[in-house]
Amino acid sequence: MLKFINKKSAFQWVLFLGLFAYSVYTIVTKTQLTNEQGTTFLYKNFAQFFFKYELFGKGILIAVLLLQVLLFQYCSIKNEFTIKNSLLPTCFYLMILLFTNLLVAISPLFFTLLFLIITITINYTSTSAKLKNNVFLIGMLIALATCFDLSSIILLFLVAITLFINQFFKIKEIGILFFGFMLVYFYFFSYYFFTSNLNEWLLTFQQIQISGIFNSGILKDTSAPIRLIFLSILYLFFIMRARIISESKVMVQRKKLITLNMWSILMLACLFISNSTYPQVLGYLFVPISIYLVIFVQEKNPFYINEIITLVTLIVLWL
Repeated sequence: MLKFINKKSAFQWVLFLGLFAYSVYTIVTKTQLTNEQGTTFLYKNFAQFFFKYELFGKGILIAVLLLQVLLFQYCSIKNEFTIKNSLLPTCFYLMILLFTNLLVAISPLFFTLLFLIITITINYTSTSAKLKNNVFLIGMLIALATCFDLSSIILLFLVAITLFINQFFKIKEIGILFFGFMLVYFYFFSYYFFTSNLNEWLLTFQQIQISGIFNSGILKDTSAPIRLIFLSILYLFFIMRARIISESKVMVQRKKLITLNMWSILMLACLFISNSTYPQVLGYLFVPISIYLVIFVQEKNPFYINEIITLVTLIVLWL
């Protein structure tokens, strides 16, 4: 079935448009923001704007979702995770968002997903001068991301690992990355200092809460540990199978799959930093999972293993 869908562009367009339309409908009719307590200052500002101008707030969320979809599709094609005309990456991504109700209860991680997709879309194999510009830009974007969600700090390490794997790892590039990151915070510091709101701004950092997954009563829910065990097994299976697939690829594609595995492992750290509660916190893993599902669709397999794994994954995320 997945092989058939992968070859039929017209069917993919129908599926994609249906999923995106339903996603927009969900945002317009059902979306609410999660508790803003313990979040970073830009998310608090957005929450206040959303509650005051809900229609405009939902418009921003739709724009963010559209940007995620477009960049995720571009990233999948650019990194050769899928064939050029395939819309399966965005179809899987939208299905997972809908199945897990991530579009119903918007939390800071929704914005982290956008910045994650931007981060993995940036070209880290360009010329030295362009690479420095890209690293500087992504450092600034990651700083902005942490103003929405503290867990986005993991993206700094994600970029450093990506540079290392692609053999462009230099102290200079890492320095530029952190300089871009600190420049944004210096700007905010200067703004709040000159507007005499510095103490109020610093107070927001003291109110930040982390490890929301341990404060969500996850241990009291008998089904949650079972779901986490199944999801952990599937996630480990994705990483191991991608590692096996990479061995039969040329060097360039092998590096991309190794990089994907490192992204997947690093994003696990977000689960323990984020103030988001279970099961919303699992959203940090949705981008890697979507990419893995697309990669496996294109691989030969006996006994419909790809279909079974895809179905099991969606069911586990839906429950």
